[in-house]
Amino acid sequence: MNKRHNNRRFNRASYIRNDARAKAALIPYLESEGYSNISSKENFLFDIHSEKEGKLKLFEVEIKNQWRDSWNPLWEEIRIPQRKMRLITNWETEHPESEFTFVVLNYNCKQAWFIPAGIVKESKVDTIKNSRRVGEPHLKEPFFHIPLEEAVLKEIA
Repeated sequence: MNKRHNNRRFNRASYIRNDARAKAALIPYLESEGYSNISSKENFLFDIHSEKEGKLKLFEVEIKNQWRDSWNPLWEEIRIPQRKMRLITNWETEHPESEFTFVVLNYNCKQAWFIPAGIVKESKVDTIKNSRRVGEPHLKEPFFHIPLEEAVLKEIA
């Protein structure tokens, strides 16, 4: 099966709505935590490059628009598209001495789940089961399913 065939098409409007907003929310938090040399220049790989204690720290950020104020207790996992595996592969081959973290922010960018890339890589991959929205394109795309206990929820604003 061609994995690319099942991935959702790039949604430019969503990217424009969310990418800059996610980066703008995370950068002040990183600065408050002692990160330096922070760059969010678009390079179609990692969203944010930074340093802390002399070590390269990489971040991939996204906003889960369905997550409003509080995390829904019915959501037992965090889902990250498997297409992000290309970032994990790049990290492992090009930046093996660095740390790479996925950050999933809520809609208002005040809370975020932080998940180390190694945890993401080792997580179960499956599609999303949703009987109410059968046929939606994202239901055919494979996702990493990360158990909540493998991630850290933080207040960032």
